[in-house]
Amino acid sequence: MLSVTTGVLLSVLWGYGVIHVLDADSGLLSMSVFLSLMSGLFVKDSTASARVLTTGLLIPTLILVPLLATALHSQRIIMLTVFVLISGITVWIRRFGARATAVGTLAFFAYFFTLFIHPSPKDLPAFCLIAAGAAGMQFVMKLIMWLGRHPERELGVMFRELRVATAAALESAVAPAHAHALATRLDRVDTIWRAITDWQKNFRTDAFTNWDADALALRVLDACVHAEEACHQLTFGHSGGLSPVGTGDPYQDRQPDRSSGAGDLETALDNVLVTLDERTPATRLEQAQRWAHSVVDGVDSREQASAKHADLRTYRLAECVLAHARLKEVGLHPRSAPHGNSATSPVSSVIATPLDALSPASTTAPRSGHGVPHPRWTRWRDWNPTSRLAIQAMTATALASVVGEAISATRWYWAVLTAFVVFLSTTTRSGILTRAYRRLLGTVLGLASGIALTFLAHDVSGVLLAICLLCVMGMIYFAPLNYMFAAFFVTTMLVAVYDLLGVLHGHLLEVRLEETIAGCACGVLCAYMLLSTTSRPALVANINAYVNAVDELLQEGAALGESHTECGTLLGKVHAVESAQSEVDQTISAMSAAFLVIGHERVESARILMAYSSRSAVRFAQVVMSTATAPTGAAGLARHHDLIRDAVDGAREAAAKARRQIDHPPDVSDPGTAPTTTSAESAEELSPDVEDPTVRAALIALARFTWVMRRLSEVLEPSEDRRFRRERTHAQ
Repeated sequence: MLSVTTGVLLSVLWGYGVIHVLDADSGLLSMSVFLSLMSGLFVKDSTASARVLTTGLLIPTLILVPLLATALHSQRIIMLTVFVLISGITVWIRRFGARATAVGTLAFFAYFFTLFIHPSPKDLPAFCLIAAGAAGMQFVMKLIMWLGRHPERELGVMFRELRVATAAALESAVAPAHAHALATRLDRVDTIWRAITDWQKNFRTDAFTNWDADALALRVLDACVHAEEACHQLTFGHSGGLSPVGTGDPYQDRQPDRSSGAGDLETALDNVLVTLDERTPATRLEQAQRWAHSVVDGVDSREQASAKHADLRTYRLAECVLAHARLKEVGLHPRSAPHGNSATSPVSSVIATPLDALSPASTTAPRSGHGVPHPRWTRWRDWNPTSRLAIQAMTATALASVVGEAISATRWYWAVLTAFVVFLSTTTRSGILTRAYRRLLGTVLGLASGIALTFLAHDVSGVLLAICLLCVMGMIYFAPLNYMFAAFFVTTMLVAVYDLLGVLHGHLLEVRLEETIAGCACGVLCAYMLLSTTSRPALVANINAYVNAVDELLQEGAALGESHTECGTLLGKVHAVESAQSEVDQTISAMSAAFLVIGHERVESARILMAYSSRSAVRFAQVVMSTATAPTGAAGLARHHDLIRDAVDGAREAAAKARRQIDHPPDVSDPGTAPTTTSAESAEELSPDVEDPTVRAALIALARFTWVMRRLSEVLEPSEDRRFRRERTHAQ
């Protein structure tokens, strides 16, 4: 955020200097803000060097495109036709990756600003210099960030953020502020975990730390999983007994029972917070570790485990202390090392594998044949999504130009811009509907906010500039969370800019709202009426990829428990599950508007269940990997491998049933569909009382996963079946 904001400020200074030297129109200064902001935000390559290269390519793009638009200005029909073509090409080339997306998007906005400002021949040199400077300043900032990068410092910052996020999650588990506080903070823990994984993709772990790639990845996994287990037990657990699962619905909010072991719990929480604190003295940290070892060793002993007297909450917190204490042992040191993790560990290649490579759709064998295959006609329903979206976007922008000009002959481009942006970052018609809804809502709220802030500013230029700067920072920070925030901050900033330029009036804001509504309507209409296909296949494909990733993790975990091979491959499966879960969440979020009227509660329940199934599967993998590295633990896994294999088979069968209901939803009127009754207690059958604590932990994780998948199957049942099951349960 600091880098992009600094680039915007430098771009404004550059634009001011160009206007002053060339005596150009002061209205060009607004372009410095927007083009620089877009040059910073739309460049999303995975590595720093790639981001520098992409930003560098934006500089000639922001020069050549305005020259083309200016040359075509006298030919209005051709100028508008090229504008529509650029919108379609920008959507179409997204298939070629982040660099093509960034260049195409900035080309569209460069053409848009040329039509918007319509620079005169006298102002054209200043226009091109300001446009090039907007991207040039972001190029300088990205180059500085790349050359001055300290990978070991980045990793250290992520470790500190992981500890802070863990402390916040534990705080929510002990005293939840609101219903979704814990889930949000646990998601933050997972996000930092994925960021550390991405760091390992780009840098050699052993070049900047005293650990190898596998050791670091496993320790971070331990810290995250134990934090989630502790939070789960604090919220839903019971004092006493290492029971497989709770005796009720784990998604029903209730406070932990503190009737017994309250003093031990307070001591445990204090030791966890001491371990997570960066300022803790070494002697106090050692004291917390000794306490944690005494708790874990006592619970894991055969006598204590069979007696079942230990407080599970204290036990989970002790595990969390040990996991984070081990993570604090990592040594960070600067070293000149090549980018890219060149270690030969199995996890390196698996983690770096794109998620698409794990999907069955990407493993389709090439068609057999002799010579060059003959081109053949493909039905439009089988086109690549970006091809269909390109045609829809071109039609929408053309229609929006007509409707927008009917609303306002001088502000018609606002409708065209809105019709275009609703097609960005999505590939489904539900996603377009959601972006249009968020765009409209953000615009309405932004207009209200802008009017209020400019009224309070009393035309003071310094205050208005501060509002613009705060809007830039707000959009950078909040836009990735929800597109509505981007529309809100941009609209607020526009109102402040218009007030700063002295052209703000009520009719202008009214036209802005009308043009936005028109653009949203054109985009949604074309998405649903032209080459329209249902959004369900995209969602089902992501869910299938998730189920495939989970299935592979369960199989690999069972195999590791039997053969005791290297854990690198299983680590890769863990990251694949996390990535697949993230893809499902993003897809559902992108389609959220489609669920507002129908199915919102059901979809949200399914999403929460899938998130919990991911944590249960990852917990199983973490237990197996941690146990397989210890001789005594490996012996326990080998002794009980039949139990683990049976539990894995049951978990996979439950997941397969849920997948079948997603792929082929049963008909409500089908008399053969029999409702089932699944309770948390039924999962206990999958977790027998075994002496080995690590084996029992693995079986508990599998029991949770199986229970969640059965609950997911019930959520996916037709509504009539679910109603019948509820009535039968109440009758009993």
